[in-house]
Amino acid sequence: MNLKKITITALTLVTVAPLGLPLTANASTTLPKSIRSHTWYRLTDGSQGGFHDRTTFKGNHATIHVKGTSLRYHWRFTGLKKHANSTYYGRLHYSAKTSAPVKIKIFSKNHFDIIPKHTPNLAGNYTGNESYGAMIFKR
Repeated sequence: MNLKKITITALTLVTVAPLGLPLTANASTTLPKSIRSHTWYRLTDGSQGGFHDRTTFKGNHATIHVKGTSLRYHWRFTGLKKHANSTYYGRLHYSAKTSAPVKIKIFSKNHFDIIPKHTPNLAGNYTGNESYGAMIFKR
């Protein structure tokens, strides 16, 4: 009888234990499909010059076509985590040696901002806004 109880308990633990483990606790995510499947235009905040670059997102990669030139920049996002329905946090790699932690704030299907964690002349983390410090993307 004891051997039968031990066997049943062991089998129960083996089959039930994996169900209690979170499967996506540390998993990275991709940008939402509403961002990935459209062409965006990078606009400037109130403190910058006149960007109006065409940007295409595929997966966690962005290709920026600089208006009026043949320049193309390739950015990629790593470690994206969904914080809320319209907020993502991650790291934006501008080049092989340059990257920064960023917050992606989605306002609507036609508008989102990328806000760096440390904005010059502003105190606090992710304090940039559309007036100063954010990269504005609109369709």
